[in-house]
Amino acid sequence: MTISNTAALAVCLFSVLSNTAMADNSSPFSKIKPMSPIGMNSNAKAPNYLGASIGTTTTDGFCDPLGDCDNGDKSWKAFAGVRMNDNIVLEAGYVDFGKQSGTATTGEVSQQATAFTTAAVAGIPMTDQIELFGKAGIARWTLEQTDSSGTVENTGTDVLVGVGADYNLGDNMGVRAEWERFKDVGDTAAHANDIDLLSLGFIFSSL
Repeated sequence: MTISNTAALAVCLFSVLSNTAMADNSSPFSKIKPMSPIGMNSNAKAPNYLGASIGTTTTDGFCDPLGDCDNGDKSWKAFAGVRMNDNIVLEAGYVDFGKQSGTATTGEVSQQATAFTTAAVAGIPMTDQIELFGKAGIARWTLEQTDSSGTVENTGTDVLVGVGADYNLGDNMGVRAEWERFKDVGDTAAHANDIDLLSLGFIFSSL
């Protein structure tokens, strides 16, 4: 899938979710208690929030030319959300994708990637405790590729999309489970692969 096709998919995904949220006449986080400041009712708009997650990554295509290869690793990320209006949250974050490695005829080959992200998030409250959401945005990634000839660093900006769910724990805290795809991370002349991230973390709101 090309970047343009992925971008179109991301726009469609975000449009459907945001329109659904508007039709429901409620904010993405309006029914999630952790998103409601102390003293406000459960239908109040979500304030700003911070979050952190840990998870695992899978790099599509990285192992194709390699032997004894592991295309996944542990990952972590930190993020913050700022409400733009009743239905849209602008979320920024930092992701460490861990390390992937394998063996080529010339020796070990590995890569380590990180990214700064910006995405728009639209949610659909399902119950007072559970909310589904989708996101679409961009990732400014940095990739270090190492082989027998040394280490090369590449940077770029590409599309990210994701879906997930928030669960209210009370006391302005919530749990977030999420899947995200980061498109075409890497030098197109060498490795340019999609990275999938599955993560679980906490949200702290009412900042």
